[in-house]
Amino acid sequence: MNAQSNRTLRRLASGEAMHLGRLGGELAVVEGRVWLTRDGDLGDHLVEPGQRVRLGVDENAVIESARTGEVVSVRWYPRRQSLVGALAEEPLRGLAFLTGLVARGFVALARSAAASARRAQGCINGGDSIASSGALK
Repeated sequence: MNAQSNRTLRRLASGEAMHLGRLGGELAVVEGRVWLTRDGDLGDHLVEPGQRVRLGVDENAVIESARTGEVVSVRWYPRRQSLVGALAEEPLRGLAFLTGLVARGFVALARSAAASARRAQGCINGGDSIASSGALK
């Protein structure tokens, strides 16, 4: 076994969970049975020794031992991020955060305008309006 494969071998004790990140990659179960939980899936997946599962970019996945008291061994090969992707990721996260702030600001303005409109409508009595006085025919 070379040094690279030693770095990818992970052991999980019973009750311990491992988040696989959002870059995607490939999971190989070496020993034990693993529960794989992914966002958006209706159910969990049982992965047996010798099986491999590929995860796409932005798939949020967590693994843990399927049996109480069983230690499992897995190899996780995360997808390598390109230099351009790494450089672009942080500014895009910042832009997404700022966009969220602006959107929340617009929502607050819309709620304030709606509240002002409700208050203004509550101040007019039916008999005080021009339309109800018969002026408009």
